[in-house]
Amino acid sequence: MKHLVIDKRVIRNNVRAIKEKADGAAIYADLSANAYGMGLWEVAQLLRDEGIRNYIVSDPRDAALLRNNGFTDERIMMLRSTADPDELSELIDLGVICAVGSYDAAVALNGIAQSRSTVAEVQIKIDTGLGRYGFSPTELDKVEKIYNYMSNLAVVGTFTTFSASWRSKKATLLQLETFNNALDIMEEKKLEIGNAHCCDSAALFKYDFGHMDAVRADLALCGRIPGKHVASLSKVGYIEAGLEEVGWFNKGHRIGAEHGVVIKKPTKIAVISVGYYHGFGVDRHNSERSFWDRFLNRRRATYVRVNGKRARVLGNVGMMHTLIDVTDIDCTVGDIAIMDVDPVNVKGLPREYL
Repeated sequence: MKHLVIDKRVIRNNVRAIKEKADGAAIYADLSANAYGMGLWEVAQLLRDEGIRNYIVSDPRDAALLRNNGFTDERIMMLRSTADPDELSELIDLGVICAVGSYDAAVALNGIAQSRSTVAEVQIKIDTGLGRYGFSPTELDKVEKIYNYMSNLAVVGTFTTFSASWRSKKATLLQLETFNNALDIMEEKKLEIGNAHCCDSAALFKYDFGHMDAVRADLALCGRIPGKHVASLSKVGYIEAGLEEVGWFNKGHRIGAEHGVVIKKPTKIAVISVGYYHGFGVDRHNSERSFWDRFLNRRRATYVRVNGKRARVLGNVGMMHTLIDVTDIDCTVGDIAIMDVDPVNVKGLPREYL
């Protein structure tokens, strides 16, 4: 028996904390990556019950799921820019606000909207340092052409995405300044910027600037903003798995392959059939951390909970199995281990909602 547990009560508490920090700014709930592994449909329903009416997706199929299941009046925005005609056609059919991050994307979208005698709502993406897509602040002349020559596009917002909000206040402030300068130029040109927004969850909770007209709630929904823990948020997601085997092993017993560990005293060991394949022990932000942070994380012990007590993981987390030290825990096969896990990393396990 093993499954991912999602506690909706915790998500609701996180939503309330987001509302408090937003302080009246509109909230765009980012449901990318299957609502960060928590379940797109289930989380969308919960958010609607909590009064959230603006949603962000990163795939047209997610927008279709919402529209086809009763989310007909809510505003849905596609976060990434695309010039793919098939995707753009689907997004127009679904009434989705399209992000436009390049002149080619704008031309493609305007042409499709014109052929259908409709007007597509768009938000202009300005690239301030993330570098994935978006108009450079030096090419705002191309943005101006959208207003002057593309009558089938209606600009309802302008936004940017910070590249390092969770770990660098200095870089975030520089990118905010770049974005504000771009907005000033657009306003000088008499271009309607609509709702301006730049704050993601990390910027929202770590800094007191940049709220603008709206904020984007992403990692705050699951309470897993990287870096120092945010007191007003709680982590969502843990795996419940039964102990598969429990037994005593003598001093000198080896765990793992060539670079495994050798136990130094008689130890009671339990086996859990959950490993990094399922998402346990995986840090998706590891590549963005400094060398020193990665070094410290490697030396930091990993724990699970069994019968209310902490049990240390022995050796490395395996692909399909994890071994834990239960020497001081009264437990047997079938008892439940609680394993903290980021839901977005989890695969191969069903979800259970509380």
